[in-house]
Amino acid sequence: MTAIRTELVGQEATEALGAALAAVLGPGDVLALVGPLGAGKTTLVRGLANALDLPPHVPVQSPTFTVCNEYPTRVPVLHVDLYRLGGLEEAEDIGLPERFADGRTLAVIEWADRVPGLIPEHALWVRLEHAPSARHVTLAEGGGADVSWARDLPGPAEGTTWTAIDAPMPWDS
Repeated sequence: MTAIRTELVGQEATEALGAALAAVLGPGDVLALVGPLGAGKTTLVRGLANALDLPPHVPVQSPTFTVCNEYPTRVPVLHVDLYRLGGLEEAEDIGLPERFADGRTLAVIEWADRVPGLIPEHALWVRLEHAPSARHVTLAEGGGADVSWARDLPGPAEGTTWTAIDAPMPWDS
């Protein structure tokens, strides 16, 4: 399967990618984020929520302890963190599959690879990885859908180039 990858320099570029994704995602869509601690997952969510008119007094914080935050944006954003969840059964017990399927929110899931069976097949996966002077970002769609449309996203930074790669997909790790 092919994915596309780019390199982002700085927090602003990561937030800009979130804003670009906000322009093409909507209710019923799922954005599955993976990557190590500090890779920029919450930063990307902040850019996405701000682009969807998040009120300035509402902070975007990783819901590590609360599991879910819902942001009052133009398209309601359900921000989920699976880091502390024990597995699919626990996710089902708290109603996450129903929330992802309700068609009302744009679900953004941090640590999606911790409970891959929870993530709908149509999800857009984003892997963020540390690099020496930047962060590598890989986009892939679940179910093998073509992700080349993302090359036309407004660049998170001038001159951003997306490269097609054949690599393990984010949910394979």
